[in-house]
Amino acid sequence: MTAAPLPASPPRRRLSVGAGFAALLALMVLLTALGVVYMNVAERRLGKIVNVHMERIELATQMRHNARERIVSLQKLILLSDPFERDEQWLRFNNLAGEFAAARGRLLEMQLSAEERELLEQQGRLTGVARAVQDHVVELAFQGQLRDAQRLLLDQAIPTQDAVLEQLAQLYALQKRQADSAVEETKRAYQQARGLLVALSLLIVTLGFVIAVAVIRRARRADVELHQEKERALATLHSMGDGVISTDGTGRVEYLNPIAERLTGWDTQEARGRRIGEIFTIAHDSTRKPVQNPVARALAGREVVTADTDIVLTGRRGEEHAIELAATPLRGAVGEVLGAVLIFRDVTEMRALAREIAHQATHDTLTGLYNRREFEKHLQSALDRTRSNGAQHALCYIDLDLFKLVNDSSGHAAGDELLRQLAQLLRSRLPHGTALARPDGDEFVLLFENCALERAGGLAEELREAIRDFRFTWEDKTFSVAASIGVVRVTADTNSIYDAMQSADVACRVAKDEGRNRVHLYQQNDLTILRRQREIGWVQRLNEAVRKNRFTLYCQAIQPLKGRKKHAGHYEILARLADETGHIVTPAAYLPAAERYHLMPMIDRWVVRETLEQLRTLNWEGLSDFGCFNINLSGQSLYDPEFLPFVLESIRESGVPPKHLCFEITETAAVTNLATAMRLIGTLKGAGCRFALDDFGSGLSSFAYLKSMRVDYLKIDGVFIRNLPDDASDVAMVNSINQVAHAMGIQTVAEYVENDAIRETLVKLGVDYGQGYALAVPRPLVQALKDIQELNHYSKPRR
Repeated sequence: MTAAPLPASPPRRRLSVGAGFAALLALMVLLTALGVVYMNVAERRLGKIVNVHMERIELATQMRHNARERIVSLQKLILLSDPFERDEQWLRFNNLAGEFAAARGRLLEMQLSAEERELLEQQGRLTGVARAVQDHVVELAFQGQLRDAQRLLLDQAIPTQDAVLEQLAQLYALQKRQADSAVEETKRAYQQARGLLVALSLLIVTLGFVIAVAVIRRARRADVELHQEKERALATLHSMGDGVISTDGTGRVEYLNPIAERLTGWDTQEARGRRIGEIFTIAHDSTRKPVQNPVARALAGREVVTADTDIVLTGRRGEEHAIELAATPLRGAVGEVLGAVLIFRDVTEMRALAREIAHQATHDTLTGLYNRREFEKHLQSALDRTRSNGAQHALCYIDLDLFKLVNDSSGHAAGDELLRQLAQLLRSRLPHGTALARPDGDEFVLLFENCALERAGGLAEELREAIRDFRFTWEDKTFSVAASIGVVRVTADTNSIYDAMQSADVACRVAKDEGRNRVHLYQQNDLTILRRQREIGWVQRLNEAVRKNRFTLYCQAIQPLKGRKKHAGHYEILARLADETGHIVTPAAYLPAAERYHLMPMIDRWVVRETLEQLRTLNWEGLSDFGCFNINLSGQSLYDPEFLPFVLESIRESGVPPKHLCFEITETAAVTNLATAMRLIGTLKGAGCRFALDDFGSGLSSFAYLKSMRVDYLKIDGVFIRNLPDDASDVAMVNSINQVAHAMGIQTVAEYVENDAIRETLVKLGVDYGQGYALAVPRPLVQALKDIQELNHYSKPRR
């Protein structure tokens, strides 16, 4: 018997199976779709990490690099002496600023968090402050004020730039945290997608297998992309200018980038698994005491650890690098510490430049001794101690006596070498710790601490003898030098360091005046010192008098002695000084100080300028027969290369006809500076002015050079005039001067004509003109000009 076939499945079961299969398929599709969605989310988040966060980090890193390089460029710019190299460095300085601004602009265009934008705004404000200071440093450097530029760089530019770098470091740390957070979110999305796919594979084996294959393929693709992004991240780390070391949570090394390998001397393969302290050994630069490893501190304290000063890294082979560093702990999803990243950079060159700048700010570049500023700090400290413990010190001021001879005969290179050798000589003869400085030129200053004045005088005498016995050889020449030394005590009664320096300088000048090559001890009641101090006081008074226009112009008529009536056509300009109370001070009171401290060119300029300013009030067209006004010039003005152009320009601007101007210099000044005097006389006479030699006859060889000078007048020295009626030798001298002058076509003027007997004798000798109280007394120039205006009935208003 044949068995009957199984009945077909009822439609309800088929429907049920179909519905179940459809539901299962729908569930599979749904779960697959959800998995795909989550995978896409993970993929997009991964792209965001790579494309957004890495770009932000790269831009922040570029800004930090540009900021650091900009300050290094600024330091180099100050040290460079060649203008072309300085211009090249200035261009690089500006290019770095442009790159910095471009990177910051790109970063601001990106989608940033409020915290990131706040940090960037703070950085922008700090950068504005830093940029202003840096531009000021550049301006000082290009103006040649290198020490001011160096001080501004150390005191303001570097600290403000460090503040900018700190803001950028905080921005970098913030971006790192945000990147870590995004990575964690991506991981969670990725894990959820995998869970769904696993659940799907359990529900439907066959379809799960297919889905698993698809998921595996997608996962492999994601791994490839992740690997590619990892390689890009590693490439970024390799190209960074900073060293980077990463560790695990126990402080064992996992990775070193090439910069870290070079600075530490370890490669990644050798260092992996070792303790960070084994490969990264640091100490204080000044004390050489070890420093606790920053990674250990970051792991223990769970906070960022930084160090930017006085840290030295010792490499595997013993080489040392000055560094700045920051150690940052890496946290997991629940805040656990997973490891740390140590970032450090080599600042050896920058720190060396900073030390060099600091040294130059306190030391003389030629001799290596203290400069004036640093010495004054030591002196102030010593003065403060005297006021607390009653100690007594001694300040010595040394001025070389024959230094100019070396400079003039062998050049400035020889003078510089002499100063270097004398600095070494002084160092070798001074007690250890004695402050020694070169404040200026050929001067030295030193401080004997806890030393009485008499003892200091003995030590100064030993230094003077050592300098006197020293022989300086340059090429084929040997020079002897000497020194004048002033010594002053520094006690609790000393008003200030400036009073002490001035007193020592005055004592030194007295030593020079007394014959040079000697030591002079400053005593409170020393008459020579008091006289010199009065002269120093005149320096300030004369400067103030010129500034406040307290000089007044007088004039004294020069009258013909025979054959002509008295006239008002020839005057000598005289400068008179009104003191603070308005009383007139005689020239004898202030001229010695003016000549000693080289203030005569300043006074001469004032006299020339003011004389021409007053003479321009006259209408010279109505005074064609008028004589001239004599203006005295000092011998010091002959040495001023800018004085003659000043006179010529002043005459041109005034409009005063040059033929009505006569300039006087003394015979002594002319002989001492013969070539310069002849050039001055020739130029002024070429411009139409007249010229006179004053105090003629006081020199040793008056007639020998007279014919080489194109002068119009000889003013016979008053020493031959005062006793002329009673002294036959004076008569013979005046007569010979008058005859020689007339033979050369030069007119003569006798000074100090104080009585009629002198005038009559001069008439008999045939002298052309006389000047003195017997003929006319000095009077204000404004009165004389008023009389001239009234006499000619024509004047023009003063412009």
